[in-house]
Amino acid sequence: MAGSSPDDRKVVLITGASSGLGAEMARIVARQGHSLVLTARRADRLESLASEIAALGKGSETLTIPAALDDSATPERLISETLARFGRLDVLINNAGMGLPTLFADADPDDLRRQLELNLVAPLMLARHAIPALVERKGTIINVGSAITCVPNPALGAYGATKAGLAYWNDALRRELWDLGVTVCLVEPGPVRTEFFTALTGLADRPGGYHPMLDAPYPWMTARAEVVARRIVGLIEHPRRRLSVLKRFVWPWRLLGFLLRLCPPLADLGVVSVARFYEKNRPRRPVEATPARRD
Repeated sequence: MAGSSPDDRKVVLITGASSGLGAEMARIVARQGHSLVLTARRADRLESLASEIAALGKGSETLTIPAALDDSATPERLISETLARFGRLDVLINNAGMGLPTLFADADPDDLRRQLELNLVAPLMLARHAIPALVERKGTIINVGSAITCVPNPALGAYGATKAGLAYWNDALRRELWDLGVTVCLVEPGPVRTEFFTALTGLADRPGGYHPMLDAPYPWMTARAEVVARRIVGLIEHPRRRLSVLKRFVWPWRLLGFLLRLCPPLADLGVVSVARFYEKNRPRRPVEATPARRD
């Protein structure tokens, strides 16, 4: 791609690009010579990443837009600024996400609303505003979901619900845009070693603000962010309806979910028993719980 004319490069918009999975995807896309629109809350990190990309010397042009996706005005503004700068949009990667380190009953209502806005509403509204441009370019939408939807987990109830909603909408949108030439892909990552997961587990010493069912998984269950990012970016040239990373974790988890759905009473008993076990170790003193965000 290096050395080709600017009109041959794709324009790729990545949300949650300031760190972790989003930043890794941005680096990979930049090395391929495509132009980037990067958005996240932290302007300083976005600018640092843009400088790093410029130093690669691949001719990738980068537009950074610091913004909060849980602001209802943000999706339309992001698409408008992208089109004003580049005149087109080829790929939308809905990567930003927010997790809460508590049970649903302990979560702050305002945090729950922000989680819904960031994880579900923002991807829908970004796609809605981007569709005309994506249809024109026969573009691609990539939604980053979660393998957590396979087995509902009390410690991630609202988070899993947003990702389950995202998966349903992803499939519906794929079928809607099929004849218009727009490709829609869903990514189901297992645990990934990023700041997002570290922010959750880092609250373990704060009594009452963290649930022990969120303890970090064993290393063999987790994937490096750069590996997952490479697989996701690969969907731009080689799209798939659904991509599971890591397979060794996601597919057994999916099979377990299928088996548990065949016998709901057994599923309830099993999950409740696990939750009850962890609940015995849970501190009781109230504390302010900080959300973990991938934006």
